[in-house]
Amino acid sequence: MLQIAEHGHRDTGDDLAQLLSLSSRPWLLRRAGFSKDPRRLQINETLMTIGNGYLNIRGSLEELPEGSCRGMYINGVYDRSEADVEELVKCPVWTDVSVWIDGLKISPATCRVLRHEQVLDMKKGILHRVSRLRTPSGKILTLSTVKLVCFHAVHHGYMRVSVLAENFSGNIRVLSGLNGDVFNRGFFEGERLKHLHLERIERGRNLMYLEMKTRERQIHIAHAASWRMLEGQSRNVRWEPRIYGEKFTSEMTLSAEKGSLSEFEKFAVVMTSREVKKECMFSESVRELKWFLRKGAFQEIQEHISQWDECWKQADITIEGDCEAQEAIRYNIYQLLINGPRTVGSVGAKFLSSEGYLGHVFWDTEIFVFPFYLYNFPSMARNMLLYRYETLPGALLNAERAGYRGARYGWETATTGEDVTPRFASKLERTIRLIYTGVEEEHIVSDVIYALERYVRVTGDMDFLRQCGLEMIFLTARYWASRVWKEGDGYEIHTVIGPDEFHEHVNNNAYTNFLVRWHLRLAAIVFRHFSRTGDKGFMRVCRNLDLKSTEVSRWSEISRSLKFGIDPDTFLIEQFDGYFSLSDHGVRRHDRKGRPVLPAGITYRTIGKTRLIKQADVLMLFLLFPHSFSSEVKQANYDFYEPRTLHKSSLSHSAHAMVGLDIGDHQHAYRYFMKTVRVDLDNLHGNTDLGIHAAAVGGAWQTVVMGFGGLTLKSDRIVLNPWLPGSWRRLVFRVQWRERIIELDISHEQTLIRIVASREMIVPCTFRNRCFRIRSNIRYVLRDRPLSCSIGED
Repeated sequence: MLQIAEHGHRDTGDDLAQLLSLSSRPWLLRRAGFSKDPRRLQINETLMTIGNGYLNIRGSLEELPEGSCRGMYINGVYDRSEADVEELVKCPVWTDVSVWIDGLKISPATCRVLRHEQVLDMKKGILHRVSRLRTPSGKILTLSTVKLVCFHAVHHGYMRVSVLAENFSGNIRVLSGLNGDVFNRGFFEGERLKHLHLERIERGRNLMYLEMKTRERQIHIAHAASWRMLEGQSRNVRWEPRIYGEKFTSEMTLSAEKGSLSEFEKFAVVMTSREVKKECMFSESVRELKWFLRKGAFQEIQEHISQWDECWKQADITIEGDCEAQEAIRYNIYQLLINGPRTVGSVGAKFLSSEGYLGHVFWDTEIFVFPFYLYNFPSMARNMLLYRYETLPGALLNAERAGYRGARYGWETATTGEDVTPRFASKLERTIRLIYTGVEEEHIVSDVIYALERYVRVTGDMDFLRQCGLEMIFLTARYWASRVWKEGDGYEIHTVIGPDEFHEHVNNNAYTNFLVRWHLRLAAIVFRHFSRTGDKGFMRVCRNLDLKSTEVSRWSEISRSLKFGIDPDTFLIEQFDGYFSLSDHGVRRHDRKGRPVLPAGITYRTIGKTRLIKQADVLMLFLLFPHSFSSEVKQANYDFYEPRTLHKSSLSHSAHAMVGLDIGDHQHAYRYFMKTVRVDLDNLHGNTDLGIHAAAVGGAWQTVVMGFGGLTLKSDRIVLNPWLPGSWRRLVFRVQWRERIIELDISHEQTLIRIVASREMIVPCTFRNRCFRIRSNIRYVLRDRPLSCSIGED
């Protein structure tokens, strides 16, 4: 029998209790009460997700009441097997615990609830649960749990369980184990897809080991865990291991006295064969678990909290005067922190909170989520771009299969970069229909390059540009050059879908065409720049791609001639050819959550024949290229498209908030911001049970920093034009820019700015269109009335 020695460090209860104590109220997300409604249960599970970017665990109750949808998801672990396309694999969860009294599994679902609450401590990344329950026979007990996924040691997890027998004495059975019997949700109601099968299971008094393997990609996933009572509480305990197929359970039966408190703890290690050789999975997992046990919970949690403190020091945003906004933006940042890729990888549209959207990577990542990491943790932004670089072979295959040259990033991608968009989808009216986004929504190709250009501009990382970026830029430019259609003296792009997915098979989508023009122009500029320098890496790329100046000259020609126009009289940009000829219907009614309602007589089958749009499309241009359009053009198009937008995508509200702030529509902008920042906390789209809306989360951060904070970072200067809602007394945040930290403290009267740098430097700053020069490591006070810049006390 396998056994782990008991001589590891034991922690004093008082010290550990202090570490695990709750932070102050502004850092807590509380959900009180219990509902047997599966959707409400699963909404809480989504909201209470814990993780570290390597793996995340949904905040399910440990005993898994009926209707629960538990799940653990590991970044980059995809498989297809029985599914239509490759999808994120739901992995076994090590946090299952059940308490039994008189043959009854104790749960808010089986007992009378005297008190039930889950509390997510966002400052520490720890999930608390307290349930005070009365059994049908009148026995009262309090079940408390604390669990975390270590932030500094991403393979580690820890859980503590307490059972207080308040008014009775008697036997209590406490079970915990590892359960490999997990399934992904299928396309149809009730369908279950199994991606894993059992590879190895081992048991011992102090050890549980479960190793599963994905059926198609053969990725091994190892769980090693130790489940035990706290020291000094193990008297009168009977221990018994049980194995049921793919499940392993360690059962402890104890004789509890009235008023006694029984405490247990569980240490867990999770690894995959993506980091460890398959033949070493067992030995490495057990070795890591032994080291974890010797180290002890106190030190591990201390280091975990310290890592969280460092991250919050960089990423936190303070909003004084608006408690709802403060709670929400902090929660959004928490989600971004627990999903940042620690190694090469990306971020799915539902983060790692569920298998919603199959865990696939969309344009949401580069346009909405990427900026947070770029301005706070640039190494994570680099990891996300490396994912796009390493999946270039799949992008090349996508283009080849479509009959074009170069590289075409897939609308939905997973492991290889090949497009994995499902062929069918359940639409808003719960009908099943063919979907065309994988074939036609091609702006993703240039969305990736937009993120790449922004990364190089903000970080100055020319090494990445040389080693990876040049290939990405040139191969995708080559794709567009083969994709465009020659029409008279110009070029067009036919049969596409823009961000507004209500309109399919359209020609010359304005967002797509403008982005492609910019993309091809960028590729030509980069080619000319490196041609003059004679850079060896550049020359190598050109040889490998057989790229010559004649091909690049054609890119410039297409960029100049690709169709895009602004009506000189109305300043309007037509969303695509023929859009203005469609029947016109404005949004006139909203539901109780403030969501637009379809006009009478319009269905989702006929909506493509109207001017109603799903989400921001033309307005996205003003978000990405704010300095390329006049205020008249922005205003005219906002006034035209905003009333026709149904906001059926969570991406839409943040775009409208930021464009609204840019044109001075502050009140609408604030309302749109609150809808995006609270989209999951208030379940505004009615589907938070299916996972966190990653794009809304990233868009909320951008709205605060770049919208209300008015911050734009160019390659050579800082631009500031803040505006605060009336209720906000103060907005405080920091960002990173070219290895410097910019600290901003904004109020209605003044803006305080300090640039923290390791060496002295002078940086140009534009505030309210007036230019100043700011010296590093000195705090400056910028005032509106009169417009001035002065040195403040530091």
